[in-house]
Amino acid sequence: MEHQEPQEGLTFSLQILATTDLHMRLLPFDYLRDVPSHSGDLATLATVIEALRADHPNTLLVDNGDFLQGTPMADVAAENAQTLHPAISAMNQAGYDAAGVGNHELDYGLSILSAAMSQANFPILSANLRLTDPAHGCLPNLRQEIVLEREFQGPAKNRVPLRVGVLGLTPPGAGTAEIEIDDMVTAAKAALGRLRKASADIVLALCLSGISTTGTSGQDHLLRIAAIEGIDAVIGGHTHQPFPGPQTVSLPGIDASTGHIFGKPVVAPGAFGSQLGRIVLGLRQEHGDWRIETSKVDLLSPKVSETTAHPAIVRALDIPHRATRHVCDQIVGTSLAPLQSLTPVLGPDPCLALLARAQARSVAARLAGSPWAELPLLSAVSPRQSLIAFPAGEICRRQIYELAPFPDHCDAIIATGAQLRQWLTRSASVFLPVRSGGHLQPLIDPAKPPYTFDILYGLTYGIDLRPGKPRITDLCHRGVEVADDDSFVVALSSHRLGDGGLDLLAGCPVVCKNGDLLSTAIQHYLRNGPITAENPPVSRFVPQANREVGAGERLANPVRSGRKQP
Repeated sequence: MEHQEPQEGLTFSLQILATTDLHMRLLPFDYLRDVPSHSGDLATLATVIEALRADHPNTLLVDNGDFLQGTPMADVAAENAQTLHPAISAMNQAGYDAAGVGNHELDYGLSILSAAMSQANFPILSANLRLTDPAHGCLPNLRQEIVLEREFQGPAKNRVPLRVGVLGLTPPGAGTAEIEIDDMVTAAKAALGRLRKASADIVLALCLSGISTTGTSGQDHLLRIAAIEGIDAVIGGHTHQPFPGPQTVSLPGIDASTGHIFGKPVVAPGAFGSQLGRIVLGLRQEHGDWRIETSKVDLLSPKVSETTAHPAIVRALDIPHRATRHVCDQIVGTSLAPLQSLTPVLGPDPCLALLARAQARSVAARLAGSPWAELPLLSAVSPRQSLIAFPAGEICRRQIYELAPFPDHCDAIIATGAQLRQWLTRSASVFLPVRSGGHLQPLIDPAKPPYTFDILYGLTYGIDLRPGKPRITDLCHRGVEVADDDSFVVALSSHRLGDGGLDLLAGCPVVCKNGDLLSTAIQHYLRNGPITAENPPVSRFVPQANREVGAGERLANPVRSGRKQP
């Protein structure tokens, strides 16, 4: 193919393929149930990507982040960090041109991230991530932005040079002791300036953020990035809400039917390898610069049951696949009764009670002999992502992964009675007021983020749904009413203390940091002997006269994950 310098009026099209929020869904297999899966995975997408490349040679492949965490294979990989990370192995095989750093890339710590990044055959980008102290280590292969110098095929089968600038943006609030995350917009503008100074012809932003379902700030950084003049196209994600799509909030500048925001092509494919995002840019050479003449956005949803997983990725992941299944089969304890989690926000739940006990025991061991050991100990937990039903008998590690799907640590804070009441009031805001005279009223507010819901084991309290009444009543510890100035140690997850935290906890002293992983704490708890399905009462709905709440409505809007996964 003959090389050709850019010339006035020259045109060609560039295909950008994108994944986001893969969360270690690398193979068509469900490790929690030990069965093949047809819900989406990278190996299946790679087959589609290969076919798309064959049809359109001018193709770039990028990932938006959150690829190192999400299935038991991620935990097994973290335990064997000296070997090639399976996510990086699969992405190398798929031929990625660049990837962004997501918040979940930080879940296993700096050393695991550093080892994985050093193995990538592609640059990994974040313009707003920085190390707080170089003494903590380094992140090889990390770039704020990069200019990908490529030669693409022109209309006469000739080679056409193009300089594609790519910048990455990590979600705010994901920082750790070693890593700080700066403002997305400020970092994007600085990176854009450097890319334009480096003569980038077009600029693509990998922005792991979405559009808020309520149209308010928090998850709407995608809009702010798309509004920056000079950024030509954007890949979104993080909220697991595909774009373009009908569920997008109608806001000025958003065209959810064509996938454009402020006139720019934007795509956010579905999570877990369920979709592949595609942007096709029609480029024209004018006055020595490339201009985007046309842009088309779409989402591709391959049928996993009808698409063969890419054989090269299947071969590359054979050893970690078998190792993960072996680890998941390991027996770690016994339950004398079934463990079920069906409607955890509506009443006592034995699975949440198990999490709370394991978390509290881990924190108590850490605080033994300290001044805080004399304070009453509570344990805050949130509902899991999915329904759980374990039969009585042996408990294996795959069930632990289902109970604790995130690599969260057991941390602890000191909170006053007043702060606990505020916390529980915020948590109970997921319930709608129940008004007199209404029938079959919905119980769950669909506009409230479900990840704010927490249950504080060690307390008992009522939830009053009458309009205008205090939400939390009869707040007691061991039958004694909690006073505003009482002090408690509260065991909670590192997620709730970190990027999933609440503003009202910001001033609470931290007395346990980076404790045991919650999954490890559960395994340690199970080693003490067989458990029963203990189900202590915690919260209750205050009885209300002449009001009915419809179970059908209640279950139609379930509160699901206690995690902003986001």
